Amino acid sequence: MKKQFITLLLSIATLFSSFAFAGTLNTANEKNSKLIRMVDKADKNDWKTLNLAARLSINWNADLELAKQWLQASIKINDNPEAYEILGDYHLRKGDAKKAYEHYYKAAKMGLFKLDKKDLDRIQRKVLLFGRSL
Repeated sequence: MKKQFITLLLSIATLFSSFAFAGTLNTANEKNSKLIRMVDKADKNDWKTLNLAARLSINWNADLELAKQWLQASIKINDNPEAYEILGDYHLRKGDAKKAYEHYYKAAKMGLFKLDKKDLDRIQRKVLLFGRSL
């Protein structure tokens, strides 16, 4: 009897955990869909929206490859330091600290006279942090 009860509890726990996982997938898909709609609604030369969508996608760990495509499109429109910073975040999320550092460094170098102090400070912190670890 005790064995059957434990088996029943484990079955119920497994069932609920699979529903919870499906809910997580739906949430990620919904977020990704919202980002895709946001990019689709934007002007074709709106590199800032592409950067924002990519940043959110990477932060949410939604669709990293789509985020990379958005960043590449953003760079084609306007070679901007923010896109390189976000590319660094992409590579960091993928586990490549060296490439992340290279992109952060490029973003800092490009943004030296283009970015406001807050943005430049954020990028410089990333350069210092990941430069030390290499």
